[in-house]
Amino acid sequence: MSVGDGREGKVRAALHGKGQLGGSLAGLSLPRQIIHIALWPLLEQVMSFICASTSLYLATHMNTPDEVTEQIASGIGVTGYVMWLGFLMQGAVGMGATAIVSRMTGARKFGEANYAANQAAVLGLLAGVLSALLMYLTAEFLVTKALTLSDYAQDVALMYMHTGCWVAIFSGIVFAVNAALRGAGDTRTPFFIMLAVDGLNIVFSVMFVYCFGMFIEGLALGMVVGMAVAAGILLGILASRAAKMRRCLAGSSLDEYAAGQSATYVPPLYLSLQQLLPNLRTMYRILSIGLSQALEIGGIWLIQIYVLRVISGLGDAYVGAHTIAIRIESMSFLPGFAIGMAGATLVGQYLGSGSVRLALETIRKCVRYSVVFMGLMGVAFYAFPEIFVKIFASNSEGLMTATVPVVQVFLLVEPFYAAMLMLKMCLRGAGDTRRVMYVSYGCMGFFRVGCLFLWNCFWPETLSLVGIWLLFSVDLAVEYLVLNRMLVKLKWARRKV
Repeated sequence: MSVGDGREGKVRAALHGKGQLGGSLAGLSLPRQIIHIALWPLLEQVMSFICASTSLYLATHMNTPDEVTEQIASGIGVTGYVMWLGFLMQGAVGMGATAIVSRMTGARKFGEANYAANQAAVLGLLAGVLSALLMYLTAEFLVTKALTLSDYAQDVALMYMHTGCWVAIFSGIVFAVNAALRGAGDTRTPFFIMLAVDGLNIVFSVMFVYCFGMFIEGLALGMVVGMAVAAGILLGILASRAAKMRRCLAGSSLDEYAAGQSATYVPPLYLSLQQLLPNLRTMYRILSIGLSQALEIGGIWLIQIYVLRVISGLGDAYVGAHTIAIRIESMSFLPGFAIGMAGATLVGQYLGSGSVRLALETIRKCVRYSVVFMGLMGVAFYAFPEIFVKIFASNSEGLMTATVPVVQVFLLVEPFYAAMLMLKMCLRGAGDTRRVMYVSYGCMGFFRVGCLFLWNCFWPETLSLVGIWLLFSVDLAVEYLVLNRMLVKLKWARRKV
């Protein structure tokens, strides 16, 4: 990952010392900064993938007949979309926290960064409570009315949702604080927290399913308990940091203390009871950035629900195949999302330090790296689809048959998805969430709603799951082209946060 370092050196030389980051990023080249930040999120995503895959594996390996297994896979798959709706508000808080904390850290305004992190924690809790209630109240309508599922698949989805929705109360705190930590350049702590979340999730899920015979409710309860314990651990870490920082500050402000340290010093984010008192102005700053992303994801959710409704008309096996295909695709998402997190953090910090050119160089490098990694995964999916599909569908010949052709389509999907993903995450890191929302609405609305609606209405006999995924690849390619045009115009670099 050294390609382009010569150009980076020329950019840094022209800045005459500006654009220098502190903490563990001080003195590192841009590729090494990306690796340094992306490493822990990558490990975090791997663990999250293992955890989610374990739940799906347990659900589809209960020695049930093929038809029942297909219905279970369909029901579990639907819950992911329903819970996606509930996490919209939490995502808004997290995105706003990352953008503000990274920008303030780059500008060495550490007091503002820590205050924003504490306010994000409060907002995360509020968002979590609202999310849990929203998921509980809408689950039955979405599962039984909005989608076309068999009766047993509906029962599976509702059993999971009515227990699992309460995870949002604890995840609201965890996601908001982790987002703030990543914005400050600390990706290691969120990794260990999510390691606890996913590890405890697996342990408790296996215990509830096999020891207590709870089956679907056990999978959901394991997720809730794992997140609750991890939230307690995270708050304990922040509280211990607070005690240490109080001794160091000795009555001075955080910025005054940091000014007396080395030029590369970055204080850790910590819990402050005074800063937990709600401040409407700061909360508005966080939400003004994150709300656009929430609206974007909300619109995407509606679009995906429509797509899932069309797919559910093909039968339970195809809904299950679609769910398994998404789970397999998320393997390639692991390095891409980690690089995107690094890009969003670095873009915010470089803009805060006054270097638009290094922020732009960061985005270009992240796009290049992600296309290589995710593109290679697409080749592997095309060449050896059965290896990946058997992990989840070996217990059902119908699921195997429906899923393998979809996985091979990833050869086309992955490069476009990688480039589009990087541009979206990096532009959000700069705080330019509103225009990213417009691009998502425009492109996905045209291809995934407009084109799919016409296809389903006038040529339903030609409709197939593979064809729908090919339509996705066209959408991703167009989104990338539009976002890349936005990138070169640099309007995102002038966004105030």
